[in-house]
Amino acid sequence: MPHRFDISRIIALLKKNPLTSKVEILTLDEIERRGFYKLRCTLISSKYKLDIKYIKTENDFLYSYQLYANRDVARWDNEPHYPNLRNYPHHYHYKENVSASEFSGEPIEDIKKVFSLVSEIIDSI
Repeated sequence: MPHRFDISRIIALLKKNPLTSKVEILTLDEIERRGFYKLRCTLISSKYKLDIKYIKTENDFLYSYQLYANRDVARWDNEPHYPNLRNYPHHYHYKENVSASEFSGEPIEDIKKVFSLVSEIIDSI
């Protein structure tokens, strides 16, 4: 579970990012210490979108960052289904491959990494 989770700070960071042209709040459900959040960023090259999902419970924090255009391009998440990867459960889906990611589950730090990687991916396509 992340030490600090502040959805308003996350949204502000997304809006300030130079790759982002629009941020939509699709779902923002909070009950006591639990929450489900889904955000969508339309990127400057409006062909691409980045969906961000967070599920926060008392004991767990799951995230997913998914880059897509007409199809999925890349996804980073911490769903615990690849236990043999270094840095389990944090991993990265790209094309047909799954590999360990350098994410930590700290949303502010991870978003910075996401946008750096998204920029590299878009430049390489």
